[in-house]
Amino acid sequence: MTTVLAAADPAHPEGGHAIILLKGVMDPPADARFRILREGWAKGTLGPEGWQVSDALVTPDRVETSPQGVRLYLGPHIADWLEAGPVLFRLPSAGIDAPLFWPDVPPLHGGSGNTIAVPPPVARPAPAPVPPPLPIEDPDATVAIAPPRPAPPPLSVPQQAPVARTTSALPRILLVLLLLAAAGGGAWWWFLGRERPAPDAPPPEDPVVIAPQPLEPPALPPVRPQAEPQQPVSLDGLSVPEVIARAASPAAIAEEGARRYEGGRYDDALLLWEAAARAGNAASLTRLAGLYDPVGFTPGRPFRDPDPRQAARHYRDAVTAGDAAAAEPRARLRRWLEDRAREGDLNAPLTIRDFWQ
Repeated sequence: MTTVLAAADPAHPEGGHAIILLKGVMDPPADARFRILREGWAKGTLGPEGWQVSDALVTPDRVETSPQGVRLYLGPHIADWLEAGPVLFRLPSAGIDAPLFWPDVPPLHGGSGNTIAVPPPVARPAPAPVPPPLPIEDPDATVAIAPPRPAPPPLSVPQQAPVARTTSALPRILLVLLLLAAAGGGAWWWFLGRERPAPDAPPPEDPVVIAPQPLEPPALPPVRPQAEPQQPVSLDGLSVPEVIARAASPAAIAEEGARRYEGGRYDDALLLWEAAARAGNAASLTRLAGLYDPVGFTPGRPFRDPDPRQAARHYRDAVTAGDAAAAEPRARLRRWLEDRAREGDLNAPLTIRDFWQ
């Protein structure tokens, strides 16, 4: 009998995604639709409307093959309906009917709407309003027809009365005024407007010779005493934000994180190494990876459980940033993941694929 396993999809830490592994099945099924059943419930079949009474098949988002078997990737439209506990899994096209323990997969933040591949209803236009029927009158009633209105009388346009022609003396008066104005303008030009000869210019004066003045040497700036070299600022006793603000360099922030880690202040060390890594310190990425690394993990410093994916991510970024010290622990983490993959861990091969290939 084929073993069926399920786990949360590590590529979606926000939740709402899961993976079903058909362990031992090497070829993808021709039809990947499957059933999920729960016993003892009236609505025990997962369908398009969630849990329902009638039979139904659901479809995964995608199907992939792996060295362990076929993987069915599920989105929030399926994972959000399931709660942690035993269910039955049936894949008719491959003849698989096996129990499945569904893990605790958190629902997608904000919810998925709890619908499975249900298209939205098509909006239909509202029917046009029907006009009310006309009232039926009595056929024997007499209909009074109003006589047509008489046409308005045509407008009469008043005719303009003829203008009587009269003889006027105005043109003669205007002509006399023009002649007088012309005579006055000529007189003004003769007495005032003519160009008169310019008066004789005075003789030129002797040029004034200005003796050159001697140049003064430029003033030199005052000599300031040389400032004494600043002493390094002590970071002991400061809070984490104060250390980040006053440290001379990202390396100084990382060194203060290492000093506080040795002193048992693991949370301060985590925050300081994260700040130094954001500022470009590659060695801080390697130190962060060591906090998450399951190989040699120490609970409570500062985490309760290891996180292989976070360790793999920080090791990869440290090598990319140029820290040669990250190569050896990174190779050791990969060997640990390969052993876990051979034991059936679903997340181990995905971590290797995401951070080494």
